[in-house]
Amino acid sequence: MPAAFPSALLGAGRPLALRGAGHSCDGQTVANGELLITYAPDTAAPQMRDLGDGLIEVPAGMSWYGLERYLDRRNRAVLVLPNYLHMSVGGTLSVGGAGIDSVRSGMQIDHVERIQLIDGTGTSRWCSRTDHPELFRFALGGLGTVGLIERAVLRTVPSCRDTHVHRADHATLAELAEHTERIAQRDDIDIYCASLRQGRLSSTTGWRGNGLRRCRDASCTIMSDLPFVGEYHTESIAARFSDQVRLWTDYVMPAGQFAPMLGAVETLLDRAPLKDVHVMLYILIVRRSPDASSFAFAPVGTAPVSIGLGLYTWIDYEPAVISATRHVFRDLLERCCELGGRPYLYGVNDLDGSLAERLYGTDLNRLAQLRSAHQLEHVNAHLPLARAAEQI
Repeated sequence: MPAAFPSALLGAGRPLALRGAGHSCDGQTVANGELLITYAPDTAAPQMRDLGDGLIEVPAGMSWYGLERYLDRRNRAVLVLPNYLHMSVGGTLSVGGAGIDSVRSGMQIDHVERIQLIDGTGTSRWCSRTDHPELFRFALGGLGTVGLIERAVLRTVPSCRDTHVHRADHATLAELAEHTERIAQRDDIDIYCASLRQGRLSSTTGWRGNGLRRCRDASCTIMSDLPFVGEYHTESIAARFSDQVRLWTDYVMPAGQFAPMLGAVETLLDRAPLKDVHVMLYILIVRRSPDASSFAFAPVGTAPVSIGLGLYTWIDYEPAVISATRHVFRDLLERCCELGGRPYLYGVNDLDGSLAERLYGTDLNRLAQLRSAHQLEHVNAHLPLARAAEQI
């Protein structure tokens, strides 16, 4: 793909939708009468650049799987990977990015040194915490509303092959919530996730490193190359429910507020429509450094430690059930806001102007100004976030 191609498209003024791997859950990457700009991961690998000092320049169309394989051969790794590696780097950075490593290392966007961003005039500029810092702050986690991320410079670390993984089962959601809050208070954990899957409540806690120091009981397993282990499981879940509507969403709230949020979900699990559909819960902890940037629309707020709760449903093509489920999601989003949390914007969120203003305050008005100043009104205009900004 010629380097000038995306710049020419964005500068043409025609209505555009931007898409990475198309992994979003509420039509964010679907074009309706618009031109769709999408990445081509297979062409991305030759465009990698090792900048030294642990920095790697990555084309935004690169998949995390391809990037991790590239780094693995060089004994390097990124600090945070998503649980599904076949998403694009640019697409994931445009929503934030979290994974099992977030319990120690925060969001993926916390480890971005700079990005190359194309605006609505076709102008390409490098943005960082010091160069065009406002665009940097709005682009990462901003759903492509301030331009197309073309390239990103990421910080990497020496890779560690082994992870000491401890798994535990939990009798109730309340017990799991208490356990998760305890883990969130610790700063010595390297990986954490928990889930409700097929009726089983479980959590996974882990430490990176070699040797048997932490693996002295039957609940512990030493796993090598952990990022690649879950790939097959993730793909098998997608194949199993390929003929159903996938309504997924995630809520992120400050640590200390997780139990009431999980309690709200638990109340709904035994009621229609959730009791009649396949439901999975997924839980992550996000610990950010004190000097982490404040991104305008990222799912984490100002709390140093947050807990994410994913609610994933697979539903038959029944309009009444789909509509009822979306109403449940709206009620849960309201509850998340009451608890000081935010939604993860790749998912299903009924984000009208009033709710968006409560969540994002003056940043929503500034988004409208930036979209106007950089002639982006034709880019991702279908997104609820962009529409909410226009209403301010």
